[in-house]
Amino acid sequence: EGLEAVEEVEEELEEADELEEAEESEQDEESEDATDPSDEDAPSVSEDDDVPDYFVPLTPKEREEMKGKLRDTLLQTKNALRMSASTDNRMTVTDNQRTLVLSTTSPKQFMHMHHMKTGGTSVDGLISCALRRQRELHNGTSINYGRMSECGSGVHMCMQTLADKLGATLSNNVFYRNDENGAQIDAAPFDPADETDTSIDEMNVCRSSESNVMSYCASLHAVRTFGWKDVDKITVIRNPIDRAWSMYRFTLKSCYDCQQLKDVLKQIYNGTFVSRRGRGNTDNEEDNSEVVPNFLYEPNNSCAVQLIGHQSTNLLSSVDLYNIANDVRFPMEADIVQEAIKNLREDFTWIGLTDRIQESVEGFRQIFPFLAENLNNATKVMEEEFQSRGEDLEDNTFALPEGYSDKKSCPFEHRNAGHAPTCGTTELDDETKELIMKLNSRDMAVYKAAVERFELQMEVLQDYKDGNL
Repeated sequence: EGLEAVEEVEEELEEADELEEAEESEQDEESEDATDPSDEDAPSVSEDDDVPDYFVPLTPKEREEMKGKLRDTLLQTKNALRMSASTDNRMTVTDNQRTLVLSTTSPKQFMHMHHMKTGGTSVDGLISCALRRQRELHNGTSINYGRMSECGSGVHMCMQTLADKLGATLSNNVFYRNDENGAQIDAAPFDPADETDTSIDEMNVCRSSESNVMSYCASLHAVRTFGWKDVDKITVIRNPIDRAWSMYRFTLKSCYDCQQLKDVLKQIYNGTFVSRRGRGNTDNEEDNSEVVPNFLYEPNNSCAVQLIGHQSTNLLSSVDLYNIANDVRFPMEADIVQEAIKNLREDFTWIGLTDRIQESVEGFRQIFPFLAENLNNATKVMEEEFQSRGEDLEDNTFALPEGYSDKKSCPFEHRNAGHAPTCGTTELDDETKELIMKLNSRDMAVYKAAVERFELQMEVLQDYKDGNL
């Protein structure tokens, strides 16, 4: 159903490499590019083309406003911990995800947005470990952990189920209203989250409404559709050149049939890419030499869209922009960047960077202490923090069960690493990097915005450590 109980997640994560490769191979058979060829000419790939820089840094005033928001985020966690250390107040804590002990009854406490090849599988592994530990804290009662992934058919299947319940048509992960005869009205895309006369929560499609914790390997468009927009969330962003290189190596055979990366990128850019099994922009599948240029790739064609500014696409929440995000003519690129960066700055509780992953995980643990490597050690550190500020705690275990010992711990482990290429491109040259940037200039803007925010997060954590908060 696109969701797994926590006891099933451990086995799933241990087999992540095999599962994801199998799903990619399955997509080779199932995914097809958009089927309405455009009459416009393909954009030419030229070394003379400038790669636009869409990043607009925060003004000094905006930086201070964001830093103030991040301070409030950190202090909210400290206040939740303070309340959990009081026997009189701990039952009134509403943000248990900011403490050591999650609630087994409150849905939608915490979510991770997973962009493929950014370290997300490793973060999911940490979350899974932390939730197995929560089961021990709750005497065998599990935290409901849901996962919905665009890799394979999970997101599409859940969206199709929702469309069927709404009496709507789903096309390329976008919902369209139907006329009285049940036919799709192309001019009427909508987001179910905006429907005032329908409760998505009550439908509980794919058990998304009852999950306490969720991992979405999908866009904010999907997150919003299933009612998780306002939930505490984390994500990790990666330099788009590194991410594209990792994605290529990971799916070198299943997607690209050992082609050179620069050739794959040129085909995508020119609207002529077909996946390894010869499915895609063709008039005749038996003769792949006759490829009709088609510049708008469907979102389920992972082999193509994962190389087209995909982190930005995942950060989109509006239907109209999501609808054209995989058009390699880039008709609304500035608007896509603006919305993606706005959502990165405003919709996420805390973020991380792949190239600073250890610092990122430590930051996640500061804001969401249930992710701590060792809960007993975490209580000692937190007690010292509060005492250094002149605060005496009633319960220095912060609501951990009496006598609890965290024997297993949850170290951060690297999972699902990319493969060393045995064919195709073995080293990136300048031409290939330039081609990556032509398809991912918006992701570079998002990455710069992520670095900017990450540095502000680090400043706030240091200010707290120094006693200045």
